[in-house]
Amino acid sequence: MALTCPHCRSPLTRSEKSYRCTQGHSFDLAKEGYLSLLHGRQKGEGRGDTKAMIQARDRVHLAGVFEPLVQALTALPLEKPINTVLELGCGEGFFLDHIARAHGIATRYGLDLSVDAVKLAARRQPDALILRADLLHPLPFADASVDLIQSIFAPRPLAEIQRCLRPGGYALFVFPQTNHWQELRAFVPLAAIGDEKLLPAQLAGFRPVADLKVAAPRDLSREQLVDLVAMSPSIHRLNREGGEWPSLLPANLSVTLSVRLVLVRK
Repeated sequence: MALTCPHCRSPLTRSEKSYRCTQGHSFDLAKEGYLSLLHGRQKGEGRGDTKAMIQARDRVHLAGVFEPLVQALTALPLEKPINTVLELGCGEGFFLDHIARAHGIATRYGLDLSVDAVKLAARRQPDALILRADLLHPLPFADASVDLIQSIFAPRPLAEIQRCLRPGGYALFVFPQTNHWQELRAFVPLAAIGDEKLLPAQLAGFRPVADLKVAAPRDLSREQLVDLVAMSPSIHRLNREGGEWPSLLPANLSVTLSVRLVLVRK
């Protein structure tokens, strides 16, 4: 079993509707099907993306806004067999589902801090094990136990990723470029996108496999533009400042999807 106890790092095994380790720690599956590995003060629900953010992201994904990225993920040069995939910051599980189906990966894990995200991900993917956990803590997986770990618009704990990957396993990173949705910024003051380059020193111990940029225009309605803003971290500031920012958006707008994919191998 790849999964480990966050308290003692012993293997976790399933026992009916809970997971237990040999040291007596136990974690119950929620009625929605996800497994929370948070404990004590970590259990508060007011952490991670909000329900409104998750719902907005779900509508954007279901509308096909990220289809060029989905196609690039489908075409990734992954050598089989890949038996397990873990997505960090999986949200509602959209990318996890696509990459698992495209590459025939039987065992899938998704990890997110947001309780609303893991509820929806578990409901959408009953065959996956969806975990509620915090990426600021060690990943709850044994050493060299996962074939593919992906971080798509999410944090990248590189040391932990390398620890959990098996020899020859893959790490996939997807992050926005500075011109991502740039046209939208003329109407709404979104947070700036930093220089997200992965430096060679950061990827020590990994072998490069693919490094590509996906850039494509997307013609979106006002409703979809609102959802793009509502799913982003900028929504917290916009909500605090108040105002009717949706009214600033045009009825239709062509915006640029611009992201970078980096695939490396341990």
